[in-house]
Amino acid sequence: MQDITAKVNTVELINKDVYQITLQVNDLSFIAGQYLMVVLPTGEQVPYSIGSAPHELPNLTLYILVSDAESLAHKVVEHIKSNENITIKAPGGDCHLQNGILDTSPEHILLIAGGTGFAQIKSLYSELVESNFTGKVSFYWGVRSEEDVFAQSWLKHAHEHSPFSLEVVVNEGSEKWKGKTGWLYNTVLEDHPDLSKSVAFISGSVAMVYGTLDQLELKGLSQDNSYSDVFAYAPRPSKP
Repeated sequence: MQDITAKVNTVELINKDVYQITLQVNDLSFIAGQYLMVVLPTGEQVPYSIGSAPHELPNLTLYILVSDAESLAHKVVEHIKSNENITIKAPGGDCHLQNGILDTSPEHILLIAGGTGFAQIKSLYSELVESNFTGKVSFYWGVRSEEDVFAQSWLKHAHEHSPFSLEVVVNEGSEKWKGKTGWLYNTVLEDHPDLSKSVAFISGSVAMVYGTLDQLELKGLSQDNSYSDVFAYAPRPSKP
């Protein structure tokens, strides 16, 4: 990863606790699915998935969840807000579209995100659209409630213009919510009960990633066809 100076374009609160940050960079190339590190004045380096696709360079998009004022994420957002330029390290990560999986001509690519794991999966989805990928792609994004949905304009555009499917699934439904409800993996399996010929990219918390994999593997998804950044920093315990 290389040190890069990034110009801060916008910092916008796009729902109750998620910030969309756009940066402008020069001399950077990355692969859809990779991440960057925001370097703080303390020397701390905080990883965030790049939420935009390579064809959108020199602009980069980040989605940062700030749960409370004491969180590291709050410190990151305040640092970005207060500077015209910040230092980032990029790119990093091997959960991306050039890991060889596309060379196998997969029958079906599952893109599964929980919460702000949306950023990485959005980048993968956008790149597959941009590259005119002709296979079957299904994007599932799970959030707790309707209030946790963000990037509404992007979702609308994707629904109207993308050749691939996209479902937002809320765990806690309401009378206002007209979309899918319940557990994310249940929606995936209702739509695709046989995953033996599928590959999956999964982004979210450690518990979400492994909990989802446990369910999908019961329906034929192979570990060898499953990809997540979680595998690198929180290896899965061996099953008994």
